[in-house]
Amino acid sequence: MAGALIGEAFISASIQVICDRIASPEFIDLFRHKKLDQPLLMKLKRTLLTLNAVLDDAEEKQIEKPAVREWLDDLKHAVFDAEDLLDEINYESLRCKLEGEAQTADKFTNKVWNFLPTSRNKFYQSMNVKIQELLRKLEDFVQLKGALGLTEVVGRKVSQRTPTTSLIHEPYVYGRDEVKENLSKVLFSDDASEENVSVIPIVGMGGVGKTTLARMLYNDNKVKEYFTLKAWACVSEDYDAIRVTKTLLESVTSKPCNKTDLNLLQVELSEELRGKKFLFVLDDLWNEKYTDWNYLQTPFTSGARGSKVLVTTRNKNIASFMQNVPIQTLEPLSHEDCWFLLAKHANINSSSHPSLEEIGKKIARKCNGLPLAAQTLGGVLRSRPDSEVWNRVLNSSIWELPCKKSDILPALGLSYHYLPAKLKRCFIYCSILPKDYEFMVEDVIFLWMAEGLVPQVENGDSMEEVAKEYFDELLSRSLFQTSGKSSFVMHDLINDLAVFMSKGFCSRWEGRESHEVERVRHLSYAREKLDVAVKFEPLKGAKCLRTFLSFSLKTYYRHKSYYVSKKVLHNLLPSLTCLRVLLLSCYVNVTELPDSIKKLIHLRYLDLSNTAIETLPSVLCSLYNLQTLLLSNCSRLVELPADLRKLINLQKLMLGGCKSLTKLPVGMWELINLHHLDVSGTDIAEMPMQMSTLRSLRTLPAFIVGKSTGSTIGELGELPHLRGKLSILQLRNVLDARDALEANLKDKKDLKELELEWGNEDADDSQKENDVLEKLQPWVNLEKLTISGYGGKDFPKWLGDSSLSNIQVMRISYCSNCSSLPPVGRLPTLKKLYVGQMKLVKTIGVEFYGSTGSSVIQPFKSLEKLEFVGMAEWEEWVPSGSRGADFPCLQKLVLWECPKLRGSLPCDLPCLKKLTVEGCGVLHDQRATTATSDYKALEELRIGEGSEARAPTLDGKFSSLETKLLSKLQCLELYTCPTLSSFPEDGLPTTLTSLVIDFCRRLELPHEMLAKLTSLGHLAILNSCDSMRSFPLGIFPKLTSLFFFNCKNLESFSLTGVDENLSRLIIAQCPNLVCFPQGGLPTPNLTQLDVEGCDKLKSLPERIHTLTALRSLGIWDLPNLESIAEDGGLPPNLRDFRINNCERLMASSSSVAEYWGLQGVVSLEKFEISGRGSDEILETLLKQQLLPTTLQRLKISQLSSLKSLDAKGLKHLTSLSLLSISDCSALEKRYKKKTGKAWANISHIPCIKIGEEVII
Repeated sequence: MAGALIGEAFISASIQVICDRIASPEFIDLFRHKKLDQPLLMKLKRTLLTLNAVLDDAEEKQIEKPAVREWLDDLKHAVFDAEDLLDEINYESLRCKLEGEAQTADKFTNKVWNFLPTSRNKFYQSMNVKIQELLRKLEDFVQLKGALGLTEVVGRKVSQRTPTTSLIHEPYVYGRDEVKENLSKVLFSDDASEENVSVIPIVGMGGVGKTTLARMLYNDNKVKEYFTLKAWACVSEDYDAIRVTKTLLESVTSKPCNKTDLNLLQVELSEELRGKKFLFVLDDLWNEKYTDWNYLQTPFTSGARGSKVLVTTRNKNIASFMQNVPIQTLEPLSHEDCWFLLAKHANINSSSHPSLEEIGKKIARKCNGLPLAAQTLGGVLRSRPDSEVWNRVLNSSIWELPCKKSDILPALGLSYHYLPAKLKRCFIYCSILPKDYEFMVEDVIFLWMAEGLVPQVENGDSMEEVAKEYFDELLSRSLFQTSGKSSFVMHDLINDLAVFMSKGFCSRWEGRESHEVERVRHLSYAREKLDVAVKFEPLKGAKCLRTFLSFSLKTYYRHKSYYVSKKVLHNLLPSLTCLRVLLLSCYVNVTELPDSIKKLIHLRYLDLSNTAIETLPSVLCSLYNLQTLLLSNCSRLVELPADLRKLINLQKLMLGGCKSLTKLPVGMWELINLHHLDVSGTDIAEMPMQMSTLRSLRTLPAFIVGKSTGSTIGELGELPHLRGKLSILQLRNVLDARDALEANLKDKKDLKELELEWGNEDADDSQKENDVLEKLQPWVNLEKLTISGYGGKDFPKWLGDSSLSNIQVMRISYCSNCSSLPPVGRLPTLKKLYVGQMKLVKTIGVEFYGSTGSSVIQPFKSLEKLEFVGMAEWEEWVPSGSRGADFPCLQKLVLWECPKLRGSLPCDLPCLKKLTVEGCGVLHDQRATTATSDYKALEELRIGEGSEARAPTLDGKFSSLETKLLSKLQCLELYTCPTLSSFPEDGLPTTLTSLVIDFCRRLELPHEMLAKLTSLGHLAILNSCDSMRSFPLGIFPKLTSLFFFNCKNLESFSLTGVDENLSRLIIAQCPNLVCFPQGGLPTPNLTQLDVEGCDKLKSLPERIHTLTALRSLGIWDLPNLESIAEDGGLPPNLRDFRINNCERLMASSSSVAEYWGLQGVVSLEKFEISGRGSDEILETLLKQQLLPTTLQRLKISQLSSLKSLDAKGLKHLTSLSLLSISDCSALEKRYKKKTGKAWANISHIPCIKIGEEVII
């Protein structure tokens, strides 16, 4: 009969690794040369095995016996010390081997070799002493085990591998049918509430399934049909309005956003939502401040009626103040549903195992109706149809622990308790990840490998493959959850579990709270804009630290600029000699590594990506254990160390985006353990010789074909494991087409993306290039294909072959000798197609659709986005002749710079939502007018004439566009239409929410027409409307942002009402603007006001202090500006204030003190002052201490006559964290570090930037 299920102590795996290392050939060789005391090491191994025998018993008894828990915790640290000690010995052995091999090639070999043993013997003698000390410690633990009653447990250990299931992708949900049906009725109703946007709260305790239910609704097939837009944002305990707004915006626009200003984000989100029906999910809301919620949801109000916001929260009070439909309370599952869920996750059929049903139902009762608890316990019991095992879980003493003692649910504690030791170590390590932190598989597994949590197995699997198996097991046990297409997250309660179980050796710094770090092994901390030295002072005592990992709590800042004190790099880190993981990414003041990095002999993972590093020290190549070296986007990196080949354990080298890097070092072929190499976005001319020796390579995003000195394309054939993306660049260097066949792309079954690029030069042999492309046929499962710079005259048959059944994205460009396109219409899954710069293509006809002779097929069954760009000779677009629509699913069509294209655009585009036509002759062909009526689903239209030299002009009245037929049009943009003078007589669609006009000088904007655009939220008039002398404010009831740029005859603004919703007003380069409306701006919710380059303007709006919502004020290049706040001071809630080149502004310093009232603006955080006329202003502000003490950043530039800064005025700014001085020669000299006479007056400021030098 099978033995009982036993919980393994996670250090069991560590002890096994230690024992395996002692028995390894490397250590046996050390015994043979009598460098290590073999009896001593054998005794160490026996002692560890003796302790290992009782660890499982200790793991069980520690639950109720604090003395056992303390014994076990102390033993963990002793075992970690043993790992470090043996790793140090292993490093020395490796060093001697590598340096010995190098010395044998030297003519002085014998002399050097005779010298080396003396120094080595000293090292091994010291190691023997340390082993003796460690052994004494371990023997003390052996002595105590008897007193604690610890005995060897005989039984079957936990399953070492869990069968994989489809559970990861299709979670099972029980007991929620009625709730789901009720919520669906509300979700798909336009009349759920009286307001346009309905807020639907789902309330329930943690782990009850709120997120799962929300995800079911979010992924319902009806959602895509009913809602135009949808987005998901995890809010979490660390509420951050910027992060949430940015997440929603990026989701609805499907593109990254670099903005970090909340106002700008909200304005843009509001514009995107204008008039559209959307579904937002705000998951895991904790914030109880009504004002925060009210501010967050402001952009939502611009959505169309029927829009919904689904909110999940544990707090009913939160749900109460945001709801406008009834709250849905999610109760715990019934015991029966809980059992069904547990059984499903345990992969047990109760009819086949009736003996387990009774036990299972009792276990399910103890889950208290929480699906998360049932899922994780199901993972523990998966495929273990053994009643003794199930009874052990049922009767575990962990159930009896009071939750208040640890805040950990007993069921979750059990799921951890019965994990295999190897998985426990990996799971606990993840406690350093913040809550709701999204991570990729590769991010985590390379950290595990660096920390020695993944063994090297003998069956041929790489450590990376083993680590991926570990990850999948934790995922299948619901300890990780999918968060997106390729990212993962830990549930809050699971994260709490990992933190609780890792106490004492893992630490996560997210705030300013104090931490005990003396025995901490793994540390993560939240990066801040300025990471000063005092933040890291507690780490001076963390001599055992293995992980130093920085992260960003705000995902939108993950690749922004941060600064870290040089003391951390030069003083702290070299003292942390046990480090295995060091992550310094995004610190832009990191320009070099100190030579003391050589002390970090255990280092396996080094991340310097997105830093300003220029070179790496040669001593880096003595870190022989290094596995991962990340240098992505180090744009200043000019070279790698010459001895990089010595890093024989290197598995991952990422150089993507190192645009100053021109070559790889000699000997790269010796890195035979390299699995991942990225040189994309570098200036490397060719791959080094003998790339074919790197047979372990898994990913190679870019391969640059060499000429005479580099690797040929044929060497790719020797890299059988390539997967993911492969770009083959400089294909013009292929000398013989047979080499291309040797690349063997057709058998690379794991490639998903392929780019084939020939270079910018003209083809010297068109037939050869044709043959090369013919022989580069990829595997049929390819998903994305790019062909660029191809010089052949024809495309190969395989390019339009329907056997490429998985192609979703295709780009074809700069194929200068091709007069026709391949038959890509046959590709059944093609969703995105880009065709550009095909200068010989004159007609796109039936061959494009895939029709042959009399055979007419339904083309482009899945195409959603189609772009034609820079097609200089394209004249005619012929339809396919099929019975149905040529592009039945097309949602976006772009035609840009196709000046000779005439005739109608494709008809019958039922799904088309976005249309861009710029610089195309089709705009001027009267035959095109009839096609407009076919675009009734159109929401966004961009029209532009492009280069006047290449396209005829648009007629004055825009007769080629029947805008009234576009009943759903929301966004209209007009570019470079110099002859356009008016819109259609019947005006623009009243559905418009955004209107952009650029370089339309003759266009007139009648106020009567504008007044009809009652839905308009965004208006930008740029380089246009020369006849406009006055603009009416208050005419658009929903306007949120208003831009004027180079409107050269605009003189004033008139008032027709109040702009209640206007939050952003920018006026730039309007030289004739004289004044703002008398009495001030009627914009109570304005948050940003920028005025630039208005030469005649003498004052800012009157009563500017009444703009209480204003957060940002910028004034630039206003040579005649005399006053900005004479009638009440500056706005009271201003945070960001910028002044540049306003020489007449308040020439009297007493006026600054009297009128501005800056000392009362206690919200001010950032002040920038520069240019003409600013010297006296700054002197007055500092001398009279008029700047508020809340100021955090002071930036000074272009003040050439200013000689010094008032010392007392600077000391007064107690919150100042950044002082920046640039283009101020006298100030820069005076305050230069060490040599400047007044350096002492500013040295107390945490971060100082003088010129290009950053001091922190």
